Amino acid sequence: MSLHLQRRTRAVEALAAAGIDMLVAGRQDHINYITGAHQLWTAGTRPFGPVCTLNVATGEIFLLSTWDEGVPDDIDIDHLHGITWNGAIIYQRLAANPGMATAQRVGVDAWSPGMAGLLSAVAPNADVVPVDDVLLQVRRTKMPSEVDAIRAACAVAAEAVAAALAHSGTDAQRLAAGVEAMALAGSSTPAAEPRVEGNIVDFSCLRSHYEGGLGRTASAASPAARPHAALITACVPGATGQDLRRAAPDGEWLVRGSGMGFEPPVINARYGASEVLEEHMVLSVSAGTGEEYARDTVLVTESTPEILSPEEP
Repeated sequence: MSLHLQRRTRAVEALAAAGIDMLVAGRQDHINYITGAHQLWTAGTRPFGPVCTLNVATGEIFLLSTWDEGVPDDIDIDHLHGITWNGAIIYQRLAANPGMATAQRVGVDAWSPGMAGLLSAVAPNADVVPVDDVLLQVRRTKMPSEVDAIRAACAVAAEAVAAALAHSGTDAQRLAAGVEAMALAGSSTPAAEPRVEGNIVDFSCLRSHYEGGLGRTASAASPAARPHAALITACVPGATGQDLRRAAPDGEWLVRGSGMGFEPPVINARYGASEVLEEHMVLSVSAGTGEEYARDTVLVTESTPEILSPEEP
């Protein structure tokens, strides 16, 4: 089974267990997780809208996509629709989804006042409930094939970091060298703003929807001496945010989920003390300042944490 179908199966099982009949998704990371589609014209800030509708019982998907390039074959072309913010057209599209009119519970991953009225009209018998917590819980741990995809994305980020560190020009020129290397290695989509500030170089990229990230300083220490080394060692199943605080170095540090971008949990000196790590989580672990900084992508295993990003960029 392809990776996007494995993900969709996990999501459908979780939604069904929560009693959801229809899912109306607007968050791009959830849409990517469920559909596996590479959509055009969805960049930038936009209000919540019904970009993807999933019938939980049948697995049928209706998707906002201007064409079928990058859309998996299991999503019928007649289930694709173009961009519109015309409420009447959106109503027609939602009303045409089989199961919407009879749904008892409709799940949404975001909300807006306009969509509240629209959903109450197309699903008059349904309770509309938030399910972003259900979907994030599904995504909290990663399948082996997801880990492989994240490892491949980390390799691309490492190419960018290596190119930026090797360049002797200005910060802007080093940044350009890193972005060029990232594109040549297989991704033209940064997952976050690249950081090239004096001694610090940090790149994240999205490859096949998954984030890979790596950060270093020009005077990178050996792995055991890097400022986040003890934090990585502490990333074991059952460890709490409080445990990570005890292992953390002085100064700035952050442990957060990584998958299709920035994900929960978020743990640092101020947040996440009660979070508990689980096996198969993937985490971005960073610590340090301009003198010595490091970030790696780490898989929580039953024993020793596995660093997915290359040891040396």
